[in-house]
Amino acid sequence: MEIKLIRDDLEEKKEKTVSVEEGTTVSGFLESEGIERQEVLVSRNGTIISDSHELEDDDEIEVFDVIAGG
Repeated sequence: MEIKLIRDDLEEKKEKTVSVEEGTTVSGFLESEGIERQEVLVSRNGTIISDSHELEDDDEIEVFDVIAGG
C-alpha cells in the first residue's frame, strides 16, 4: 500500500509517496524512515496520532519537528 509523507523539518517541507506493508504502525514507519520519534509529532489526514496507530492505504502522514526549550 502507499501513503503520502509530508516532512516539515522547520526549514523546508518535502512530500513523497512511500510504499509500506499492511499493518505498519507509526512507530515502525518512522524507524524505517530514520526519523527519531521523540523529536516529532505525527498527523494522519489532519489528526495527531500515536505510535501504535496502523497506517492505511492512501493516508496522508505529516511529520512535524517539535520545538522545545528551557
